[in-house]
Amino acid sequence: MKYGFLLLLWFAACNEPKKDAAVSASALDAGRGYLQACLQGDFTTAASYLPADSNLKHQLMLQEMDYRTLDREGRQMKRTASLQIHAINDLSSERVQFIYSFSFSPQIKDTLLIEKKSAGWLIVSQ
Repeated sequence: MKYGFLLLLWFAACNEPKKDAAVSASALDAGRGYLQACLQGDFTTAASYLPADSNLKHQLMLQEMDYRTLDREGRQMKRTASLQIHAINDLSSERVQFIYSFSFSPQIKDTLLIEKKSAGWLIVSQ
């Protein structure tokens, strides 16, 4: 009985709580983290790269719905895709334009607008 209690106490001590928000030290980390989370189907992590009051949460929800409707091969294609960064343009010291594409459609370039907030670098526009 004593060992069972100690084992339970040890598991409880080793359990680290998950962070609610992703803190990025740079715009590159924020952009890459957000896009990789979307590709992996981890939309909770992707949402942590968005400001709390962002309209992008609705767009992210739509992306998640599209991801969930993909068949197994479609999801696997996204999970194994690589991110191709074409440019990172500093618009100001606290605002960066991130131009990228994915390996499954390299001809389609998309843009993220990333801003430095008090919580770190966050995606503010897609």
